[in-house]
Amino acid sequence: MKISRRDLALGAAMLAMPGVLRAQSAPIKLGFTAALTGPFNEFGEGINRGAQIAVEECNKAGGINGRMVELAEVLDDQLVPDRAVQNLRRILDNREIVGLMCPSGSGPTLAIADMIQADGRPIINPQAQTPSIVYPNGLDKPPRPNLFSISIGNVVESEKLAAALSEFSRIGVLHESTGYGVTGADLVRKEIQRRNARARVTVESYNQRAQDMTAQLVRVQRANAEAMLVIGLGADFAVIRRNMSRLNMNPALYGSTGAVTVPYIEGAGDLAAGTRAVNHAAFGRRPMHATAQKFADLYRAKFGTDRWYGTDAANPLISLAGTVASGYDCINLLLDSIRRAGSTSAADMVKALDQTTDYEGATIRRISFTPQNHVALKLEDLGMYEMLKRDGRVVLELRDQ
Repeated sequence: MKISRRDLALGAAMLAMPGVLRAQSAPIKLGFTAALTGPFNEFGEGINRGAQIAVEECNKAGGINGRMVELAEVLDDQLVPDRAVQNLRRILDNREIVGLMCPSGSGPTLAIADMIQADGRPIINPQAQTPSIVYPNGLDKPPRPNLFSISIGNVVESEKLAAALSEFSRIGVLHESTGYGVTGADLVRKEIQRRNARARVTVESYNQRAQDMTAQLVRVQRANAEAMLVIGLGADFAVIRRNMSRLNMNPALYGSTGAVTVPYIEGAGDLAAGTRAVNHAAFGRRPMHATAQKFADLYRAKFGTDRWYGTDAANPLISLAGTVASGYDCINLLLDSIRRAGSTSAADMVKALDQTTDYEGATIRRISFTPQNHVALKLEDLGMYEMLKRDGRVVLELRDQ
């Protein structure tokens, strides 16, 4: 076959174009910082495992246009904002990194949000819940152009919780003193009072990893709370539940997403029974939708029925969605944007993400973004779960969808 000089010149020009996908050996590189070790590693190591599964699945299928995908920078911040900032500086210094995933947790993600916005490369949030991460100037203003979210945000979570709590007249709210806890408590209080103007809401805060919340609980007890909501991580909720037992407190007990995690269920033991909590509905429905089931099967094949998955092969833990599958969805959305854009340039990937329509994720059945909406999870994607003691162990049962 005769190749003209024009063909050679055109080929050379294509090779020189930045971001254009071509069959070659250079991998597509992604990166992130997360709590891989430390007391909150169920979140960071979880999304890391989800990311690994997504990359392995893509490479097994031949990569993207013949290029393999690589998690080139995966750094440990232990959920400490300053470490997340240091790690992200290192990641952004690597110009070969084309897309990123946000850290685990609102604190580290808020700390790096301005940096990544200034850089321009696309980043997707798997877990952090504070609204200002995506909408720094308010929910009625445009989102950060390159930051997208599939997490259970404070706004939607608060709506779901308030729908249940507004049935009560006296409600206690205990929240961690982080941005996530403060914002979540304020949103749920306002939503409860919007639904039930006569409701009296007592709000108390605590520091993460505190070993005694008796003082806060006594104030809620004196307010004669009929129901109580805890907004925070599972390990802290377990401490609160044990403190409640010693005080003989038995209000209707509700939790935010942290309540369905292993640290709460293990830490509270049998005391967890009766707790109701909000989380992804996808992993509580039977049958699970196709992508959720595929992810569960891939996870079990790689890691087995471990701490993140649970011991029941047919029924993975509900928390597997937010702690692991959200990482899988984030990486797959980045890869899908590259496929559709035919490019790894930041501008092309962001444009493709803005045009995402009804992408089937594991955690959210239909993921869509627009230039004005960078939050995928909707109220109907959440379920209210109740913890029940069955056959000697605590299990979660979806009460509504």
